[in-house]
Amino acid sequence: MVAAPILEHLLLKVLLKKLFDIDLPIDVPDVPAYIAGVVLMVCGGLYSLSITYLVNMSNKIEQADRDKKEEREKPHDQDIIESLLSLLPYENTNFWTETAATSGMRRDFSRSLEQCEKFTTPPYNLYNSVVEEKKKEFVGSVKAFNEACFSSGYLGAQEDTAGEMYNPPYHWKSLTLESTEKYYELLRNVADSGVELRRQYDEFISVIKAQGFIIGEI
Repeated sequence: MVAAPILEHLLLKVLLKKLFDIDLPIDVPDVPAYIAGVVLMVCGGLYSLSITYLVNMSNKIEQADRDKKEEREKPHDQDIIESLLSLLPYENTNFWTETAATSGMRRDFSRSLEQCEKFTTPPYNLYNSVVEEKKKEFVGSVKAFNEACFSSGYLGAQEDTAGEMYNPPYHWKSLTLESTEKYYELLRNVADSGVELRRQYDEFISVIKAQGFIIGEI
């Protein structure tokens, strides 16, 4: 490497001499010049190695800090995730969101849905930003499902004598054509929002697992 420049000049000198009859004067470096070149190469190599070592050490320290931070924050996130999922057992949630449009919904399940909406407030924010974003989307789908069921006036207690169910307004179907059309429109809205809630639930579980959280039976 040290001799490369002089070799290039010698090659150029030969070409110029042969092709253009130009004699390019080139001085061959003496021993001290080669020694200086070798010293510079060694210094450059040592500098490169020291930089690489310092960068690796810095990365290890940063990784250790991240691991400690995750060790402190993960239990907090785990507790909130488990609290949210405990309100909505998976099979139970699938059943009631599938049947709400045609058969109604139990009141206790409805209360669980309402309690889920608090999980978008600051006390329930997660440190893990990936799971937090998906949690917001999931809870947003719960809120949308509730609005489709109740804010529209579709589900209500008007036809349940036991007081355990919120039922669809079946009587609308026996009234005017306008009432019938409204009934089926709201039915479709409830059914569609139930499909979206179940999709978001599945994605939420996938993200939880991908981020290293352990969930038991839900």
